[in-house]
Formats: sequence, C-alpha cells, structure tokens
Amino acid sequence: MNVLGVSNTKDSGACLVRDGVLIAAANEERFTREKLTRAFPFRSIEWLLGQYGLGPRDIDAVGLGMWKGIDSWATLPAYVDAATSQVAIEARTRDVIMSRLNGSIASDRRQATECEAGLAALGLAARPRFQCHHHYAHAVSAFELSPFDRALVVTLDGRGDFMSGSVSTWRRGELPSMLRVELELHSLGAFYGWVTHYLGFVPDRHEGKVTGLAARGNPERCRAIFRRAITCDSGRLFANIGPYYAPFVRAELPELRRLLDDFDREDVAAGAQAVLEEVTTAYVSHYLVQTGETNLCLSGGIFANVLLNARLRGLPGVDTCFVFPHMGDGGISAGGAAYAVGRLGGVMQSLGSLYLGPEFDRGSCRSAIADARLVVDEPDDLAAEVATAIDHGAVVGLFQGRMEYGPRALGNRSILARATDVGITDELNRRLSRSEFMPFAPVTLVEHAPDCYLDWTPREVMSRHMTSCYVCTPRMRRETPAVVHVDGTARPQIISRDDNPFYYDILDAYARRTEIATLINTSFNEHEAPIVCTPEQAVEVLTRSAIDLLVMPPFMVRAKAEIRPHAISGIVDDASF
Repeated sequence: MNVLGVSNTKDSGACLVRDGVLIAAANEERFTREKLTRAFPFRSIEWLLGQYGLGPRDIDAVGLGMWKGIDSWATLPAYVDAATSQVAIEARTRDVIMSRLNGSIASDRRQATECEAGLAALGLAARPRFQCHHHYAHAVSAFELSPFDRALVVTLDGRGDFMSGSVSTWRRGELPSMLRVELELHSLGAFYGWVTHYLGFVPDRHEGKVTGLAARGNPERCRAIFRRAITCDSGRLFANIGPYYAPFVRAELPELRRLLDDFDREDVAAGAQAVLEEVTTAYVSHYLVQTGETNLCLSGGIFANVLLNARLRGLPGVDTCFVFPHMGDGGISAGGAAYAVGRLGGVMQSLGSLYLGPEFDRGSCRSAIADARLVVDEPDDLAAEVATAIDHGAVVGLFQGRMEYGPRALGNRSILARATDVGITDELNRRLSRSEFMPFAPVTLVEHAPDCYLDWTPREVMSRHMTSCYVCTPRMRRETPAVVHVDGTARPQIISRDDNPFYYDILDAYARRTEIATLINTSFNEHEAPIVCTPEQAVEVLTRSAIDLLVMPPFMVRAKAEIRPHAISGIVDDASF
C-alpha cells in the first residue's frame, strides 16, 4: 500500500509511506532553494513518484494534515467569545482579532485551493483522500513514528486550523483520547514569535536565535514581565489578550515595548526562554500527573526549542521522551500520511532512518566536480584522509547518500570541523554568514557519549536526531570548547556505526588520531539558504570558499591545491575517472 503525504503550509513537502513504513520524504525548499516555501510541493512529489517508478494510479491514498478547520469557524464572533471568555478586552482589540481571524481564513482557503489545483495537475485529484486537523497531524506523527506502545502526546506551535496546541493519550491500535485543545489566541508559539520580532529577527524563522541568545542573559530581569503575558493554569494556557499582550494580532504593543526597552536584548531573550520553559513544563506536568503516562511524545514548532526539550525529558515521571525530528510544519506531510494509513486499517512502523531524501550516483558527482574544474583525489582510505584534514584545520563539507529529512544535518549533508579551538566558531560564522552568538553542535561517537554528556544515557532516543540539549562534562568543556555553549550545554548527535558507517568511520579515525571523539557538525548551507540537495549546490559552496574540502565518496575535492599539496592527484577532467 502506497500512501502519499502532502502539505503546502509553511515548509511544504511530501512523503511516501509504503506498507506502514516511511520510506522517502523531502521538503520543497531543497528543490526550489526558497527557504521555508509555502508553494505546492510539485518537485517533491515528482521526485517521490520518479524515485519509485510510480504513477498516480499506484498511490492508494493521499493524506493531508491541514485545512480541515477552514470552514469550522464560520461564526467568527462565537469563536472569539469562546477564545476570550475569561478575558476583558476592549472593543478595538476584539475588532483587531476579528480582522486577524478573517485574514487567516482567507490565507488558508487560498492555500487549500492551491493544494487542490496541485493534486489535480499531478493526476492525483481522484485518489482517495484522508484529511485531519493540523494538530492531529502533529500528534499522529509524534506517536505513530515513536518507539512507544503508549504515550502522552503534546503538540504546541503558533497556529494551525485555529488551534495552537493539543494534549492526548495514545495506545497502539486504538483511537487516541483527546484531553485538551488550545485555541489559537492562547499561543506559546505566538508569544515566542513576538519576542523574536521584538529582538529584530524574523518570526517563524529565527526563533532559534532567541534560544541561542538567551543563554547570554539574566532571565530574572524580565521574567515577571513575561509572566504577565502568558501563564498555565490547571492545564490550560492563558494569554493576556489586550493592549498589554496580543502577539496573535502581531501588534506593536507599545506598553510591552516600553517595559522591555530598558533591558539588554540578551536579558529579554533569557526572560522569554525562562517563561516558555516555565509555562510549558507546568502544562505538560499537569497531564503527566493526570494520566500517569511515562512516555512523552512531542511535536509542533515549539519543540524545535532544544533547551525546552531538555527540561521536558527530565520531568518527574518521564521515563523516555521522543520529539518527532521534523517537529515543525515541514513534518505535517508525514502526519497526514500516517493518519491516512490508520484510516485504511494499516499500522505505522516506528521511525527508522532519517536519510529519506534524494541521493546522487558517482556519475552525477563526477560531472558536478568536472564542470567546476576542481582539484580531486581518490584516497585508498578516504575516512582517514578526511580525519587528517580536519585535524590539520580543514573545514569539510560532507555530501553522501540520501539527504536528511528535517531541519538537522546528520552526516549526509553536513559541514565538519575540529572542535578543539574555540576560535573556529568565529571562522565558521564568517564563512557561512551566521550569527556570532549561535552555538555550533557536536557529533560524538556513541562509545564516548557517557564521558562527554552528564545527563545522557544509552536509552536517549532524542540524541540520534539532535532534538535536545545535554549538559557537557568537564572533559567535554576542556577538549572541545567550540561546541559547548555559554550555559555549559550542547545539542549533540550521538552516532553509532549502524546509523551511518562512513560518517562514523571519519569520526572514529579522528578519535584514534587525536583521542577526541567529537567534531563540529553543522548543516551544509550558508546563512538563510536551505541545506544543499544536489552535487552542484555542494560544489558551489566549495567554490565560494565557505569550506576547504568537499567529500563526495569516493572523491575528496579542493578548490585550491595549496591547502594540502601531497594529497592532490590532479585537476578533474573526464580522463581522471
């Protein structure tokens, strides 16, 4: 049974589930190079169908995790009354909220129309279709692709189908029990998005910069201000909607700005992060106690916040925590597909590899290298040569196999560098045009993880996907300071050879050479660009000197011969292969 999942909300994409297994997935930004595009995912679907030789009639069903609520709130005043029933708001504020809701409906209907047209253009309009609400899609991706047989599932984000969150309990083979739905007006995602905007960043895009900045501030200086903005009361999110706090309407909020303008941006970020963690942990804790569940599944854009995730996995009563690795709207297609599988009587299998995207053969890589007239080598022991280059200070772009699904690079579209010199962070930020205060993430061999992270255990599912922070040991701080953030944490990928053999071999060779089992692993892209997808895009990053060395097994490629002359075999041309 072939089920196609499709989304054309923010970070649109598509996936293919075959007999309950997620076998392929990609987001449209990787093909069009427009970051977080909302365009209908024509190229993603065309790639999926072409990859497996499928036509429209081979698709048994299409799953959509969006647009279910477009006509659910036909009586907008009733919705506003429900959402603001315990809040005294001015008539003007109510009018602004009504206008915002009307705008949301118009936008959602436009996107839904584009989705219908896109499916029709691809010959998929007549295929059986199953559609669920946005937050149900988040929830089904969090649980059905988790390793658990039962769990508490929490979803939180900015908005989707006029909701901003949900809480439910799930059992394999049973319908979930919904415990709570949060309306859009009471949104933690909107709260954090407003802070992102206030600090001069782009909401729905740069929230991670607020998280990185927060570690440099004092959370107590602004905590009380933000506590007045949003709270949790008995398992219910409560936003102060009105002139003081109304992120839902994206107002300028002069009173809130007046209160914050006297503080450093680091303190504002720290206060917002502290209140986000405080409110979310109270919210989740309420339902952990109420249900007695010990497995926790999370999805939605809020759970891209790795500091928050670290707090949640450490809550009393949590045995194991799983964050769906593509937790934002980019993963909605997987939720839609999983929902359709269930409706068809199928059973989803837990998530295996995240290497689900396009891959390119040796000939494609060879052509991209040859066209750029680069310096190439084919070492007998490529992993050892790469490890040596990294030890000598080279910044390496690793391009191999199938592209990762989701926002994290996990060794197939990664940039690697040694983490022993804290000065490398300035160099990488300069080359990649990234913010100077953002930490770089590590990759660590699984055998050495207990020596590097105080709160890591072999049961940690999240560390395979870089969805949580961990506290670094003194050894980690001493040996690899470039990947330890100012708060003493890091967001690692813990790698075993079963996960990615060549990637592991590079790190293992580096560890045998240096007795250090950790490298910098950051995504293979320059600032504001999507992660590279094709060999040509990887070569382009090399030719702009953002990296020193490009590794496309079996090739090791340089733009300048003088970096390591003894390893160079010659300029690439057709006769070199």
